[in-house]
Amino acid sequence: MAQTVLFVGFLLAVVLLALIVLFTARGWRHYTVSAVPAGGGPSQSTDRQWSDDPTVLSLIFLLVALGFGAVAVLFIGGSGIPEGVTNAAGTTLIVATVTVTVAYLFYGTYHAARGRGLKRSQAALAGSWVLGLLFTIGVTLRLLGLL
Repeated sequence: MAQTVLFVGFLLAVVLLALIVLFTARGWRHYTVSAVPAGGGPSQSTDRQWSDDPTVLSLIFLLVALGFGAVAVLFIGGSGIPEGVTNAAGTTLIVATVTVTVAYLFYGTYHAARGRGLKRSQAALAGSWVLGLLFTIGVTLRLLGLL
């Protein structure tokens, strides 16, 4: 029974991946500008082009989600998995979750600040300030014995 559930889950993941590639590869989001930039050529670097591509971002998200799922299966695995692997998987889940949350908060603040017209250094300061504030709140809760 467990093999059937895992196989169906794998098939659904493959179908989801195929649908994402199909929908993002069709080019529905193309936008052409009538004016040529002052430099005469494209002004974006190749890093910026792949980071704006929804197919690449979708694949990265799916890989991260599958990675989290695989580590969660190892963590909850049951009697067939050694205890050392289970403990390492739990630690990995905690570290990965904290890393993703911190990166999300920093980049979200940075991106919002850049969208409001701040320079890169000012936006980085705003992101760092948010992370420092969260760290201070965590230390305060820890000292009060609430965490």
